[in-house]
Amino acid sequence: MKTVGITAEYNPFHNGHKYHIEESKRISGADKAVIIMSGSFVQRGEPACADKFTRAGWAIDHGADMVLELPDVFALSCAERFASGAVRILAGTGTVDSICFGSESGDMEHLKRAALSEGDPEAFCEAMSKGLSYPAALASSRGDKLTPNDILGAEYIRAVKKCCPEMDIFTVKREGSGYSDDELGGEYSSANAIRKAFGQYSAEYRMSPAVFEGLERALPRDVLEGISALVKKGAFPADVSALSDVLLYRFRTMSADEIADLPEISEGLENLYKEHSLDSSDFSEMLSRIKSKRYTMARLKRISMNALLGVTRELQNAAAVDAGALYARVLAVKKGSEELLTLLKERARIPVVIRSSDRNDLPELAAKLESVSAKAHLIRALGQPYEKDVRPDSYYRLIVR
Repeated sequence: MKTVGITAEYNPFHNGHKYHIEESKRISGADKAVIIMSGSFVQRGEPACADKFTRAGWAIDHGADMVLELPDVFALSCAERFASGAVRILAGTGTVDSICFGSESGDMEHLKRAALSEGDPEAFCEAMSKGLSYPAALASSRGDKLTPNDILGAEYIRAVKKCCPEMDIFTVKREGSGYSDDELGGEYSSANAIRKAFGQYSAEYRMSPAVFEGLERALPRDVLEGISALVKKGAFPADVSALSDVLLYRFRTMSADEIADLPEISEGLENLYKEHSLDSSDFSEMLSRIKSKRYTMARLKRISMNALLGVTRELQNAAAVDAGALYARVLAVKKGSEELLTLLKERARIPVVIRSSDRNDLPELAAKLESVSAKAHLIRALGQPYEKDVRPDSYYRLIVR
């Protein structure tokens, strides 16, 4: 049995994701697809629109055979550590033969060249001195202009070459709308456009027929119906703006030294967070005061979410290099694919968490990462429009359907 690994966020799950799973199996020749999915927060530094169990169920219903959780310490990291954490966990399961990621270009040779190029250090420093963000400066030093998905793709390649070079690597070219498009665009609309449409629905209690028809084309019917029910309950979409007061409280009560200990803080950025947490009326205003060409909005949001979750630079640095941080939390498995669970238990080189009691056997560093993800599950619910109640992470059982 051949198994392909896919890293995803499903924020929310749409037709492009279904296409990616199908194509990943086809081009890799895999019988099964194992997804590693961001938990409660996503890499752009925001709460996931729906909880991880709902999103894992969507994936199982549309082609995935098993869904693992990417711990939030990795999910709220830069592209390099996000990709590396996902690949290391997939490799640690002992069940995955290949990796397949989505890309804007679909050009594997170009992505490999970008991934394996060390870049020009002088060009990198010059780009940084001009105020470019770290990702933009790195791409410039390598002579590349990569889209967000292609940047991640290059990092997946680097991670595979470093930790599991025996794995095959494939890419599926993105169909339809671009990553950042914010208007619905037919069968393959971007997740960004879909979130925007549902956000308007949630705020206005109504949806125009044209928007609903656009969502019908972009989403599997059962996902659309499920999301519509969540919207009516006030449980979708979770949005960072709903965490505004909590985030301001967090930064106002942290010292500058504590902020300086957060991941991705550098060059005195902690002083800007401290200053503007005090002179801003909400989180959005605080970020707009801190924002510059050098610091992407995603980076500033990741820093903020790590502050909220208590993730320090020391913890993230340790997780990035120490195998003792890794574990495989199984969120869902497809009925008929339970053999993957058997293989996982037999072959895994990292701890496997299926039952709540399995957490008790995690090594110290992995237990710290798991506790952050358990906390993230509780905090994410505060970002929901109205329904804020939540059950502890440990309450949920393995999804089999």
